[in-house]
This record gives sequence, structure tokens and C-alpha cells, in this order.
Amino acid sequence: MAPLRAAVLADPHLGSHTNDIARFEKIVAEVNDWQPDIVLLLGDFINTQIFGRGHIPPDVIAHVLGPLKARLGTYAILGNHDWIYDGRAVWRALEAVGITVLENDSLEIKDQTGDFWLVGLADDQTRRPEARKTLEPIPDAALKLVMAHDPATFADIPTGPNLTLCGHTHGGQVRLPFVGPLVNSSRAPLRWTSGHVVEDGRHLFVSRGLGTSGIPLRFNCPPEVCFLSIGG
Repeated sequence: MAPLRAAVLADPHLGSHTNDIARFEKIVAEVNDWQPDIVLLLGDFINTQIFGRGHIPPDVIAHVLGPLKARLGTYAILGNHDWIYDGRAVWRALEAVGITVLENDSLEIKDQTGDFWLVGLADDQTRRPEARKTLEPIPDAALKLVMAHDPATFADIPTGPNLTLCGHTHGGQVRLPFVGPLVNSSRAPLRWTSGHVVEDGRHLFVSRGLGTSGIPLRFNCPPEVCFLSIGG
């Protein structure tokens, strides 16, 4: 297949910074300027910390993210903070602006660049991801993009032409020089905290994300929007 241009946004936590609405309007414009084939949102839209701007309602968050444009559409999964707040409300708000939400579900996307399957799994901490059950009906040889909020889920992804995309860790949020992250708020090992990981022939990409949780602080771990060229 020709390279698929995917924009990946993880952990917005809108409200974790005082200027987040204006900040994310600029991020959305940057993503649209890149003209991705597909936009993938990896969960944790809600800010549950008391700092920054506090709680921003799901419908406001959806209104900010709704203008994201990609010819194959925008797709999302929910994260632990979304379910702690009100996962159903977040889900409804996103779908109301045309963003498709997946949980332990998949869909086949047929495209001129090549056909592939998009898989969205449930959050590891607040729900029950069913990786093998969700992947089982899909042909083994088919390319699969697997969205899983928490990289702990990667442990259950079988071998094959699969790329697992995760957030949740914020890259550790604080990374010490020569040491790296001390924690990642996940059952996943620290080596799965950020970036491209290849393990036993399986591929994982973990975004450092865009927001913060706990405290509104990052050190040596800047936020990121990920523009990936997949396949080709």
C-alpha cells in the first residue's frame, strides 16, 4: 500500500492548561494544514485535575475537536479519565460532531492507498479490553491499526501486520536526564512509555500526548502531535 498519513493525538486533557481552548484550536488548524488521510484520537479528553482551567464539558471539547478534517475521517477511543468523569457523555459528544468512537470494535477501511482495518480497544484500567476477541474475525494477513489508550494492552496484541497506537503515559510526563521516566501510570513496562517500540516482531507507538494529569508540569518531556507515515 502507499503510505497512509495519520495524525495521532493523545491525552488532550482539555482544561489542564489555562489557555487550552485557544491552544487546541491552533493544534486543530495545524493538523488540518498537514492534510492527513486519517485522524486518530487516543482518549483522555477530560481534565480531572483541579489545576489549569478545571473541567471543560464534553460538548465544548467536542466542539473544539470537531473541525478536524481528514478524507478518511476522525476516529477515537476513550481513556480512563473519560470514564472516571462520564464516558457515555464524552462518547455522545464526540459522535455528535462526526467523530466515530470505537470500543472493542473494528471496521474495514477501503482506500486508494490500500485497504486496512481500524481497531479500537477499551481502556485497560476502567473497562475491559478484548484484544484477541476483537482481532479474531479479521484476516491474519490484513494490515491492522490498533488504537488502545493504555500501552499495557499491547501485551495482548498478537503478531502480524499490526501497529498498536497508545497514549496514556504522557511519556512519563517527567523524564530525568540519563534516567528517563520514573513512572508511566500503567501496568506496561517503562520501556513502553513513549516512541516506537519493536518487541518480538510486534510494533507499538506510544505518544507523549498533549495534556497533563496529576500536576500541570512536564520536564524534559514536551507534548506532541504525531504525524505518522504508515506502510508503503
